[in-house]
Amino acid sequence: MAKKKKKAGEINSSSMADIAFLLLIFFLVTTTMDVDTGMKRTLPKWIDTTEQQNDVDVNERNVLKVNVSRSGMIMVGTDEYTSADLRRGARHSRLSQEVYNFLTMPDRSVKEPKEIGTTKCDVSKGLVSLKADDETKYKVYLQVQDELTHAFNLYRDDISMQVYGKKYDELDEIQGTALRKAVPMSISEAEPNDQTKK
Repeated sequence: MAKKKKKAGEINSSSMADIAFLLLIFFLVTTTMDVDTGMKRTLPKWIDTTEQQNDVDVNERNVLKVNVSRSGMIMVGTDEYTSADLRRGARHSRLSQEVYNFLTMPDRSVKEPKEIGTTKCDVSKGLVSLKADDETKYKVYLQVQDELTHAFNLYRDDISMQVYGKKYDELDEIQGTALRKAVPMSISEAEPNDQTKK
């Protein structure tokens, strides 16, 4: 008599969905995502190149030139800075201190009287010109931008204390708008150097 073959027992797959769900949760919890870094900048209004443009004359005394090389060296005027000079102490890094001095000291940049709210005060006409190399590391470039912004924000704090008696970040919307209009973030970004053509 021929033996009947036993059917192989079926695997119970009812809990497979639960296992897949638990694995999915495990990977979501343990995986880290890279966060894009960037900076908040308000771009100037677009100007139609077909229209006649007036060149803006800027007094050389009112311009602080900051150059960043591809190796990460930073030149501010004729002084050399390194990435270590971008680390902040109690209030400033060496770079932000230099920019802050440029904005606040009367012998460094020309001041002009501006009316903010109901108060008149002297505000620097200083402009920081930033120029980088095409191959400058993004991290160094962002650090330089951050320190320039930090110096301008500290300068805005000073003006805000004179006018409103409180710091810039404590101002309401109307006061903040008036202060930003009177003390703009005057950072000009020059076209980068392309070292590949040399």
